[in-house]
Amino acid sequence: MPSLDRVWLGLLAAGLLAGCPSRPAPPPPAPSATPAPTPTSTPSSSALGALTGVVNPSASAVAGEGGAPPDAAEGGAPPVEDPGPEVVLYIETPYKLEERPPPTSQQAYKDDIMDRRKWNSGGMGELLDKPPGVEGHPDPRVIVNLDDVSGGLEEKTLVRVARQYHWINVVRCYRLGAYKDPYLRGWTKGKLVVATNGRVKKATFESTDLKDEEVAKCVIDKLRTIEFPPAKQETRAAVSVRVGPGDEPMPPPKDLIVPGDGILSLAAMRDGVRAGEEAILKCYRDAFTYAPGLWGRIILRFHVTKHGKLDEAFEAGSRFPDAHVAQCVVHAARELKFPRPDGGDVRFVVPIRLWNDQTGVERPDPPRDRDIADPP
Repeated sequence: MPSLDRVWLGLLAAGLLAGCPSRPAPPPPAPSATPAPTPTSTPSSSALGALTGVVNPSASAVAGEGGAPPDAAEGGAPPVEDPGPEVVLYIETPYKLEERPPPTSQQAYKDDIMDRRKWNSGGMGELLDKPPGVEGHPDPRVIVNLDDVSGGLEEKTLVRVARQYHWINVVRCYRLGAYKDPYLRGWTKGKLVVATNGRVKKATFESTDLKDEEVAKCVIDKLRTIEFPPAKQETRAAVSVRVGPGDEPMPPPKDLIVPGDGILSLAAMRDGVRAGEEAILKCYRDAFTYAPGLWGRIILRFHVTKHGKLDEAFEAGSRFPDAHVAQCVVHAARELKFPRPDGGDVRFVVPIRLWNDQTGVERPDPPRDRDIADPP
């Protein structure tokens, strides 16, 4: 049995321990600054942006959901669209028909001729594909028939020669009326007698349903210009010719292409063409798919009536190397508008040059203000 002193000392030690405060628990360890990635998780698109340093609000639209654009992911700038070749539309000094200012010296005259000859012909450069050519059937539609053939020449020979050589005569006759009536069409009938030497002895007009009898009589009369093969006997035939409009309007006969009494300022002529610059350049740029080196000069001739109506726009005097582009430019020119001339109708000329930096040809000088100022 323990002694009274030992019991007393044990009770005293227990009381002292119960009166002391408890020691606080140590704080939890601080979180790691770089947590280990979970191998099986996939970062979101925003996380990818943060990781690569890309600031691109349209990244998800470009790369698709959950990804960044390839260029951005590599740290590069977005691709820049190729602006294409530099293109120039040069509008030369306009002038009233037959009133082009002459060069001031003999050397300037020679340089002017060589320059216009070069640009009027132009060039196609290296072709990437076959040019499309003109659209539709620009020329008047012509049918030449010969029936009831008798005499020395066979019908097939007579028909072959007449169709080969007379169609151009019909077109020229058609111009006498088609510029006034673009819908002029119909049949004309007559008689033909060919002498033994192949020359036309008679070409007799009989009837027509054309509304312009002058055109009809011209169609028959021009048969006299054809030479047929010689034969042992005269040859007789009935002739029937039909002519109608093509897909392009006809210019007036040459003797009717006159300047007119009207006056239109050079600035008005130039500004009228400049208003169609966008359409003209579209015709030109569209050709780059097959002829990126295309260049040349198109001479546009206009006629504005005394009432201010544009009723003629044709290529005149140039030989632009791409007929498809030339046709397109002329179509665009027919949509232009000009002020009403003073004093009557007027015909005027506006040459243009088309160039781009893929042609290998020296760029034409830009027009200067004095080039379009009216003479004092």
